[in-house]
Amino acid sequence: MKVTDSSFTPNFKAISIAKTKNKFNGITTKIDLYELTKSDRKFIEGLAERLDFTGNIAKMDEFDRNRWKKVFDYTIEAVKNNDNQSIIAFCEQKPCGILSFFDEMNSLFLDAVCAIPRSGGKKVNLCGTTLIYQLFKFAESYKVKNITLSAITDGPFDVISKYKKLGFKDLGMTGNYVKMSCNQFKIKEKLKELSSIIDYKPVNNAERINLENLIV
Repeated sequence: MKVTDSSFTPNFKAISIAKTKNKFNGITTKIDLYELTKSDRKFIEGLAERLDFTGNIAKMDEFDRNRWKKVFDYTIEAVKNNDNQSIIAFCEQKPCGILSFFDEMNSLFLDAVCAIPRSGGKKVNLCGTTLIYQLFKFAESYKVKNITLSAITDGPFDVISKYKKLGFKDLGMTGNYVKMSCNQFKIKEKLKELSSIIDYKPVNNAERINLENLIV
């Protein structure tokens, strides 16, 4: 199922998946997507070490700031799980979001997704939506029946409403999480709908990239 191929050697870095141009409130944002490989573990660990949550989102309420950091830390751990497939988004040569998922029986489970804060606590426009769009692309190509997830209810943002807008159905609460699912018909529908705001160009002949060389 994975984009990666068993013939790839550990010396190769992240694999370029797609380049996007996204339109939001009259602003066009370019976001590039890369699939992370085992050889990117050092980069991911370094990213976690040098990302200054306190400085970047100092104006945010302490509780929300801590929750965002907790979600980010969980996402980093999900990426380091060898059973997961993970995507990182870059905008203006800086990482702006990460998504990680794994295969289930005829389904994909969205394990983690997190925006990476910029200075002032800002998020890149449509970064999360673009990552979900790529997940929908994978689900379509894998011909899975649905995508499932467990959304947190006490995070720094209202993710439940966002997932509903993206076609996910509320399946009920379990502790502080809401189980949600998006079936293959809704995935197809949302791919068509989102294509009006996400200009998606897949990268052919998958290019291997050293992510450290992208950062300015």
